[in-house]
Amino acid sequence: MLRVSIMAFILTVNFALQTTLFKYIEILGVKPDTALVIVVSYGILRGDVEGALAGFLSGLLQDIYFGPCIGLYALLQMLAGYFAGKPFKDFYKENYLLPLPLCAGAAFASQCAIYFAGFLFRGKLDLPFYFRMIMLPGSVYTIIVTIPVYASMYWVNTKLESAEKLNRKLF
Repeated sequence: MLRVSIMAFILTVNFALQTTLFKYIEILGVKPDTALVIVVSYGILRGDVEGALAGFLSGLLQDIYFGPCIGLYALLQMLAGYFAGKPFKDFYKENYLLPLPLCAGAAFASQCAIYFAGFLFRGKLDLPFYFRMIMLPGSVYTIIVTIPVYASMYWVNTKLESAEKLNRKLF
């Protein structure tokens, strides 16, 4: 129960920061997608099912407030959390470089899906402009914030695991 409440608190604080303070750190009109980094980090640290659940809740929060339709961001972040946690059960979670390619791929795939769902179906076919002005800067900016966010998520996860070990009764 502690883990669920801490994760809900982290996602809520991140959502509040993304909607208020992160508009002041925009570069070329693009903000970092820290919610995606948190979901990918959580998927790496806790596994595919918990990563998918965290992604669904984070994406649903974004859909409710900003999405053109309910479910697009929830689906994208749920898939990002699931695929980030699926193959990495037996690796060193202390490796801070592993989330970089995962977050880059998730950010780029998410931007591509948003382009197809939001722009291509409306007849706006300027993919080179969208790639140059939104996809590439958004992915790079997300990669830049990946290591500090993953380090903080790793710290929170180790504290929660040590607290869970104290509370766990084996027999």
